[in-house]
Amino acid sequence: MKPLETAPALLALLVAGAAFAAEPALRWNAPITVQQNAAFVTLPLPASAYGHSLAPGLADLRVVDAAGQRVPHAWLPQPAAELQRQEAPRETTAYPLPRRASPAAALGSPVEVLVQGDSIRVRRLGGDRAAGSAKADTQSPGWLFDLGERKPGQPAPQLLRLAWSGPAAFGAAFDIDTSDTLREWRSAGSGQVMALASPSGARVGPLVQRDVPLPAGVPRFVRLVWRDMATAPHLTGAQAISVQQAAKAQAPPETLSIKPSHEPAGKTSAPLTPPNALHFDLGGSLPISAVDLQLPANTRVAPVRLQARQRSDEPWHDLGSWVFYRLDREGATSQSPPMALQTTARYLRVLPDERTGALDPAGTQIVVKAFLAKLVFASQGQPPYRLLAGATDASNGALPIVTLVPQLDEERPRLGRAQLGDWVEVAAVVQQAAAAERQATLRLWLLWAVLVAGVAGLGAMVWKLARGGKGAAAAKPDVGPAA
Repeated sequence: MKPLETAPALLALLVAGAAFAAEPALRWNAPITVQQNAAFVTLPLPASAYGHSLAPGLADLRVVDAAGQRVPHAWLPQPAAELQRQEAPRETTAYPLPRRASPAAALGSPVEVLVQGDSIRVRRLGGDRAAGSAKADTQSPGWLFDLGERKPGQPAPQLLRLAWSGPAAFGAAFDIDTSDTLREWRSAGSGQVMALASPSGARVGPLVQRDVPLPAGVPRFVRLVWRDMATAPHLTGAQAISVQQAAKAQAPPETLSIKPSHEPAGKTSAPLTPPNALHFDLGGSLPISAVDLQLPANTRVAPVRLQARQRSDEPWHDLGSWVFYRLDREGATSQSPPMALQTTARYLRVLPDERTGALDPAGTQIVVKAFLAKLVFASQGQPPYRLLAGATDASNGALPIVTLVPQLDEERPRLGRAQLGDWVEVAAVVQQAAAAERQATLRLWLLWAVLVAGVAGLGAMVWKLARGGKGAAAAKPDVGPAA
């Protein structure tokens, strides 16, 4: 074979060898326990996998068999309806409750129910006007909401979303009751709505909590009674919100309860940590779908701003504002709904509104709901299998799902199941990393030594040249003036 003909082959071998050598050593591994055998096995990743993966997008994850051979894997996509959350709002009719004759008097009804055959007609006493066209009495103790007659198969609403015209800042606690006929009422808990204007000069919008959680299978009528009428907002109406939940086949999100932790120091140019801020480390960059704040016992109201970031050396960015609360009254506890999100973050920071005081770090936790990834691998090679991770410069190790499982929809019901065990460090990789670090340090010191020696040599040469110039000038004879 001529030399020119062998060059491409040698180049290909060099490239292949370089690619093989470039595959980084992975520092961590965890055993995979197959619980249900199949041609393809699904491995749901726990939060610990995100914490031990060092490459973006979990690119450094590898599945190997007992002989250390690579086992092909891919990311299992979730069904299209799995992450969909749709709200279906429906206008309600709101009536202000009549004034009480005395503080201890029973609540009156502003409407009456007329049954005509199979239908129910609601008529306002003294007229047929609703809150949208009637000005509410400032002495009204609350409101009656008619959610309307539900059709067969129509889901019951989960939230009542209030609308008001003012004031700009308020906080109003309430109790809610429900009824089918307006004659018998059942307590459905309590809660709080709130609006806080932004502090002067702030770049964030106002903090608003306008959702009233409703009990499951709520009947047609909901009565909201203010705890203190002087703090109540001027309602202009309300919407009943039905939330379309995920398909039954969808796996629920993982729920993680995390305590506050010390915020690591970031860039020196970053602003100082705000006072009363709570910092939370999720242990890895997780795909978050909702966040809740678990507050200590007794009544607590916490309007906050939520911030997130991926790394400790990058600036924080705002996720939004929310009002979390826990209300303990007469043996019953009411809590605010969680804050829905669609983001990925490793660190979260909760900034309480400066006008409401600090949160107790010892009794406060953040509850994160996250849809964690699922890995599917082929049952080939020699079991047992292991999952490897822990390299910042690893290339993407996953195949496209259509390459690994060409007919995924047909294969889903037949997928096996596996579980991940505890992570352990690979001693050889740790030693290799330590040796590489020592070599890098030694190379740095050698480089500095060479630079110092070069500078010293250059200085010596300059000094010799300067000394030689002075000696030549001293040896030159003086020449007197011509006779």
